[in-house]
Amino acid sequence: MKMFRRLSSVVVIVLLMPLILVAMPVPAAQADQLPNPDWVALLSDYEKDYWQAPTDAAHGGKVLDAKTMELDQNLAVAINHKAAEDLDNKGLNAQRKRALVDSDLQAEETMPDALGPVLGAYMSEGLKQGKLNAVADVFSFNAASTYASKRAAMHPRPYLNRAESSFGGTNDLAGLSATLNIKQSPSWLEHVPGYSNLQKNSSYPSGHTTGAYSWGIALAGMIPELAPQIMARTSEAGNNRIVLGVHYPLDIMGGRIGASAQNGQYWHNEFSSSIVPAARQLRGYLTERCQADEHGSTLAACIANVKANGAGGYTNGFLDSVASEPVKDQASAVRVYTARLTYTFPQNTSQSGVDFMAPRGAADVLRLAYPELHADQRNAILKATALDSGYPLWQSSDGWQRINWAKALCARVTLDKNGDVSKVETADHVTLTGPSVINAQYANIGKHPASDNAAGENSSVSAGPDLAVLHAAQRPALMVGAGVLVTILGAGATKAVMGKRSEKKRAESSTVRP
Repeated sequence: MKMFRRLSSVVVIVLLMPLILVAMPVPAAQADQLPNPDWVALLSDYEKDYWQAPTDAAHGGKVLDAKTMELDQNLAVAINHKAAEDLDNKGLNAQRKRALVDSDLQAEETMPDALGPVLGAYMSEGLKQGKLNAVADVFSFNAASTYASKRAAMHPRPYLNRAESSFGGTNDLAGLSATLNIKQSPSWLEHVPGYSNLQKNSSYPSGHTTGAYSWGIALAGMIPELAPQIMARTSEAGNNRIVLGVHYPLDIMGGRIGASAQNGQYWHNEFSSSIVPAARQLRGYLTERCQADEHGSTLAACIANVKANGAGGYTNGFLDSVASEPVKDQASAVRVYTARLTYTFPQNTSQSGVDFMAPRGAADVLRLAYPELHADQRNAILKATALDSGYPLWQSSDGWQRINWAKALCARVTLDKNGDVSKVETADHVTLTGPSVINAQYANIGKHPASDNAAGENSSVSAGPDLAVLHAAQRPALMVGAGVLVTILGAGATKAVMGKRSEKKRAESSTVRP
């Protein structure tokens, strides 16, 4: 991964001087730190309900739920075949090319597309020129490892003979086909599909999808005005693993769960020390580029000018049996993203209606989108936009499988006179320029402020002092603490920031396996 290799040789010193409306001291240490998520436990529904992993040559893997696994394989074949239509004389088309770019697993290639051609070009250039080092740092360290969870499942990839166990024995496929008619893609320029060097019997979960969602959720949290498009592009990166024929839909869903939990931990633990500096840097850089090209004096004005929320933003006309409409604006982005949350797997209605409890850390990802709100109010947004229970992988995921980031990060939220969330309107139903709060003057009523401490939120530092630094929907009562000095001395050194994870934990959570 070229970007990560570059990061390991770079010494970055970022000094954020105080931008003060109301000065607040930064805590001497971040008191509450979430541990690394237990990926194996979070994703264990797969081994419990659908597939029993092989243990040795005499005990191959076993399909436990033939109906679900048959749908999983059929969807993989259908999406793969749809992406193999209308090929040129080199065996390529637009979607295969996008999938091959994503297979490089580089944030600087995949994520800028999410902002549209204008803002995306700015972001890509900023990353390549070393002007967005704080952002690159978030992408580098906010990455979940799939190694242990892959080892726990050991499920064969769709382009292989699936009857062959990873230990040399035979898998019991419960009557399902051992070989699928997967159409493999050729390379394009320097972008290669990697069929020959992928871990052969480790389809679940998708490491590439985990990486893409680790980056995409973070980017959407920092630029929530474009969260629907960012999350749709992120879901496309996951879907592109199916396009290439190297993963199944359940693998993609598992990758999203792991990356969501990783973001919850990272935003909770590193909000003031990493997320805030990165958000300031990214938004400030994009605003400067917009101003230089006369697209507006603020990021909000620029988004409107270049139509990044519509035809001038992220678009994709690729259709399949899951994404049944093109992504062309905010509303369609939400719908396509939501469709990929379940991949048309049927709901187990006997498990529906279970009350949603936001996992710890999830509300932290909404802090920049709704700086006026407190932890319990942001949890209410997550609950109002969450997927119902009863879909595959929900029980073991601790709530992460049910979160809809495209809806939660960009909504119009209404508070009642008690400060409770009374309405959440999402971008697939109303036209939004970004997340906003109606009746924000009621946010501090009652016990709502106390929920921040109860949730263990580490700092009240916000990303900027005015609307130009954040986004047009945010209120001016933002409070910024003293400047934070962040020193990064290569990938092998410990970050010199308050409350950082140990080097060992950082290394564990930054390893992404394909």
